[in-house]
Amino acid sequence: MTKTIWYLSPIELYLIIRIRIIRLELGVTAKEISLFLKKNPKYIGHIESSAHNAKYSDEILSLIAIYLSIRAKEKQQELVDAKDKTIIQTEYTVYDFYPTEILKDEKVIKEIAPIPRDSGPTGTLNAMIESTNFFEKARTVNEIVTECNALQNQNWKANNFSQPLASAVKRKLLVIILENDLNTYIKPKKRK
Repeated sequence: MTKTIWYLSPIELYLIIRIRIIRLELGVTAKEISLFLKKNPKYIGHIESSAHNAKYSDEILSLIAIYLSIRAKEKQQELVDAKDKTIIQTEYTVYDFYPTEILKDEKVIKEIAPIPRDSGPTGTLNAMIESTNFFEKARTVNEIVTECNALQNQNWKANNFSQPLASAVKRKLLVIILENDLNTYIKPKKRK
């Protein structure tokens, strides 16, 4: 069976990638946004998939901006509660999704990288949870840091992942299990 190749305008592809990066950095799942939009739980996943021809409309972009603002405020409060002095963007509009430079008019292949380049620790970790099998096996913090550094060509330390890992556990995307006297992180088993 041949794979269908979909083509989009560069701006349509840019919007998909930009929103995905923002949601991964905020620790928001595609399903959460889909449910907020009162759509099928796979709605955003289809938009972010190269296997589907789906793309964003202006109305949907406005609603996504509202939801990301809500979640960004929650994340900022989590950072404050954790005594982390990091300040993040907490208000989004559709203008935050568009590029600052003019893009070409020629159609491009709809390709979405599983792990967006130049993502920070949170975005990289969340993309790994969503898009790879890395957490099918229990992983130590050192293994996580090593893998993320290799993926993004970085020199992050374990403390760069403290808050993102705690958030992933709180959101039940990962669970902590003790293995060889070390805390390790693994995807929870799916319930039948």
